[in-house]
Amino acid sequence: MDNLLLQSGLRLINKYNDVTKKPRYYGTDVLMYPSEIHVIDAIGSINNVTATILASRLGITKGGVSQCVAKLCRKGLINKSAGSGINEVYLHLTEKGKTAYEGHKKLHEHMNDRITAMTAGMDDNAKEEIRKLLAALEEELSLIGDIK
Repeated sequence: MDNLLLQSGLRLINKYNDVTKKPRYYGTDVLMYPSEIHVIDAIGSINNVTATILASRLGITKGGVSQCVAKLCRKGLINKSAGSGINEVYLHLTEKGKTAYEGHKKLHEHMNDRITAMTAGMDDNAKEEIRKLLAALEEELSLIGDIK
């Protein structure tokens, strides 16, 4: 049984990796990669966001943010406006960007609703055991990442 559980877990990880790397449209006519929609999500979640704030929030370099912002501007999903300070630039979603932001939120809401429905019949102890298993797997994956 343990081997079957391990195999199921590995299939789940592989499927997750496959699904989360694929670009999506998120209700627009523009194909977006996961890194792009996460920038869209951050911009949509914060008023008057700058590249520095985005870099900090997303855990990436300002250069990485700058490259992604340039792509998203070309795709018509965000625009820039002058801030109050020297070299300060605020990033805002265009209407198309807002559609993508909402589409991304709906995707997460749909996933949350499905998981809630799947676990609705479980008692709290079963849910806690699943949570513990997932936490242990997360910790194990962190340890594997540290192996050289």
